[in-house]
Amino acid sequence: MRVLRSMHWLAVPHDSPQLATSEFKQFMQGCFPLLSNSDGSWKCSRANRLRDLDERLTAILLKQEVQPRVFMDVGMGNGISTIETIHCLERAGLAVQTIATDRNLVGYVVRVNRHVDVLAEENGHILLIEGPGWDLSPYCERGDYLSRRFFVSVLKQGITAWARRQVAKRGLPLSSHPAAEAGHPGSVEGPFLLVTPELKNRPDVVVRPDDLLEPLPADLAGVADVVRIANVLRPDRFTPPQLQQVAVNVRQRCRDGAILLVGRHKGKTGERHDTGSTFFQAEPGGFRVLERVGSGSEVERCFASV
Repeated sequence: MRVLRSMHWLAVPHDSPQLATSEFKQFMQGCFPLLSNSDGSWKCSRANRLRDLDERLTAILLKQEVQPRVFMDVGMGNGISTIETIHCLERAGLAVQTIATDRNLVGYVVRVNRHVDVLAEENGHILLIEGPGWDLSPYCERGDYLSRRFFVSVLKQGITAWARRQVAKRGLPLSSHPAAEAGHPGSVEGPFLLVTPELKNRPDVVVRPDDLLEPLPADLAGVADVVRIANVLRPDRFTPPQLQQVAVNVRQRCRDGAILLVGRHKGKTGERHDTGSTFFQAEPGGFRVLERVGSGSEVERCFASV
């Protein structure tokens, strides 16, 4: 399937029977590989990736007798884990309104020529390149340049640089382009909301852009009973002052007594291996640690000191 020529699947209603088809599943597997955003975050997730943390979160809510009304998933990625958390809470009888946010939510498809399509952010950052029978994610790990994958990595970066020039020729930002005729070589199509259709247009879900380093939007102040920040906060991506700023921003979103999960996931595809997570409870003026999974969050100190 040519994924970037099948983006109409992203507009399928959340309750459509089409979501159970093999075609939709094939599209989803191809649409969300390792998409590395321009800010260093990822727009990827796998089914059941956070299952253990979902189950632990539900148990804590029941134990603490927290009756959540609003669940806020910050840094939602493509929303696959978000919808799984909603279902987990529902099975426990905890129906919530969900606010799902991320810094980068949309992408544009640039039809470079008859054979090659590019998925990019509006600033021209390349997310995915696709041709007949192949696709390429520009992301390379540092170790790739020191291993037998060196030549593959160099080739990927060369193709990515070429694609970036082709996108830039059409003019940036991509959001300034008028609606284009779908499928026409050289066209820019979008924006496409890069979120699983299972999460869209649900009456109990709001999907919106968000940046934890920007001032808190007034309508998010003090609304959340549960906040999750998974696979977002890492010391190699945020400075200590930024992490402290994030912690203050998150506390402003929470009601007193709210549960906060800050964590990360490690493990190969198909494994259930959650590590390095901390559950907090919001108190007047800050957070207290409720419990840890594994060694706890590597940024726990920033939240415990708010």
